[in-house]
Amino acid sequence: MVPLRTAPSSFHKPRRLASRRQPRIPSSQPPPIQAGVKPPIHVQISELHRKIQLLEGDRKSFYESTQWTIKKNKQTIKHLREENKISYHRLSDMLSGEEKVVRWVIKEWKDEKSHLRNKNGEEALALVDHRLNEKMKQLNSLRHEAELKQRRIEELQLQHSLRALETNELRGTDTEVAKTTRNLENRLEKAKLKGDEAENITKVYLQLKAYMQDESLNFENKLDAMEAEVIRLRREFSELQVVNHEAEVARDSAKSQLQKLEENLFKDRKEREKVMLEAKKRTEEKKLLNERIERKTQHRDHIPLRSEEIVDMQGTKADILKGRWHMFQTEIAFDRIKEATGVADPNSVVRRFLAQGDAFTHLESLRKQNDLTLAKLRQEKKHLQQELTELKYAGETKAIRNDQFMAELQTHVSTQEKQVAAAKEDLESTIRSLLSAKAGVEHLAIKLQPITVEKSQFAKKELNPNAPDYVLDLMAQNEEKLLQLQSDMEGHDVPDLLHHLTEQEYYASLEGKLPAFNTRISLPSDTTKDKFFDEEESEDETGEIVTRAALKFQSQKLIESRSKKRGRSRRRS
Repeated sequence: MVPLRTAPSSFHKPRRLASRRQPRIPSSQPPPIQAGVKPPIHVQISELHRKIQLLEGDRKSFYESTQWTIKKNKQTIKHLREENKISYHRLSDMLSGEEKVVRWVIKEWKDEKSHLRNKNGEEALALVDHRLNEKMKQLNSLRHEAELKQRRIEELQLQHSLRALETNELRGTDTEVAKTTRNLENRLEKAKLKGDEAENITKVYLQLKAYMQDESLNFENKLDAMEAEVIRLRREFSELQVVNHEAEVARDSAKSQLQKLEENLFKDRKEREKVMLEAKKRTEEKKLLNERIERKTQHRDHIPLRSEEIVDMQGTKADILKGRWHMFQTEIAFDRIKEATGVADPNSVVRRFLAQGDAFTHLESLRKQNDLTLAKLRQEKKHLQQELTELKYAGETKAIRNDQFMAELQTHVSTQEKQVAAAKEDLESTIRSLLSAKAGVEHLAIKLQPITVEKSQFAKKELNPNAPDYVLDLMAQNEEKLLQLQSDMEGHDVPDLLHHLTEQEYYASLEGKLPAFNTRISLPSDTTKDKFFDEEESEDETGEIVTRAALKFQSQKLIESRSKKRGRSRRRS
């Protein structure tokens, strides 16, 4: 067998894995062997183990460095792609900027389409600025004219109000005529107010009715679609949770299997090391025995018998000295054999040496068997290492795929949750608008309750607030009443009524601005019923309209008069 020992300088030692190497086996190694002598097997095996560990460290360091560089290159590629995309969008926006400006101006100002068609962005902006300045000048001039007209209107209204006050003072002398005129004016004003309010309410509720009718056509379908989408997303989320759980279970099982394989591999390695140490010990013992047997067989031919110990005394001195020297060597060898074997009889020693042949053959057969088992164990070790590396790489790739799949599923779930939240917000806004519309319709119905409609389809029908068509029926009823009110108001002169109402509002505002000493004293009115009207009038429809300022002034006068009376009574007492 060729010795496997090599010089330490011939093997490359990586610097990066110096900290990861396992510590060398301490001073249980045998002393260094001289050159030309075959080293023992356990020394060769330890050196092979050391080389294998170094190779595994180099392989791991190379794999880790390659993985790190791959990851870094992927990140740089992704970053460069994003920067390229952003720069491409910027370039496209810069190139199409002027066209966008011109298109927007043409779209907004259709009248200027012919002027702006063949112009660039700067020329279009200059033209738009010029037109804008012209329009601003026109707006300022119109505002100035409107302010002048407003001042003139205020002056005329003041003159008109003063003349109206004079006429009212003159009219106050007539009792019956003034009373009837005031009652008529009050009724007319109230009718105008009610008519205007009814028209505004009808317009608003007609718009609400049209909007609600349009929404009612598509609301149920939208709601069903949203509910179906929510159910589908919940089902997908539950399925994804199951898939995630299965992936986690598979990952945990793979980790446990890998850990078990590593533990089994470590145990097998320990057992193989123990077997190899025992085999080394046995081979060393067999080697020592074989060396002893060889020495004994070499000296056996030179050992003289006891019968031949008598030397010829008639030989020369050289022969005598030579014979004595041989005898001395044989005696020393025989004494050593006795000490080693513990047998004094030379015949038994010879028999023992002859019996060692069988032991030598047996040991040779054992050595061959041990070599075969060692080769098998090495092959198994190599195969297990290959399986371990394959399992490691397969587990890492599977875990990376599972993580990517989970990330995609999480993004999908987050987008679907955002869509569901947006749908819920839309649903809540529509519900709020429907509730506000319902409240408005009910308020309008309360306002229009005194109005009766002949031949109405809702005359004998009581509306149920809990019915699904309650709002639609109530809107139809309000529509009938509003149409009836509009038909009743057709015989009156609406512009005159509106003009009279505005005058009364202006008078009320003027009375509120008048000083405290300039008050209007109301004459005592007769409690008899008006002969011109047969219907019963409510309290708010009889008498004169008292403003808030007048009411405060009257109450203050009453309090002052009472306080004066009390002071006089106290003085008298």
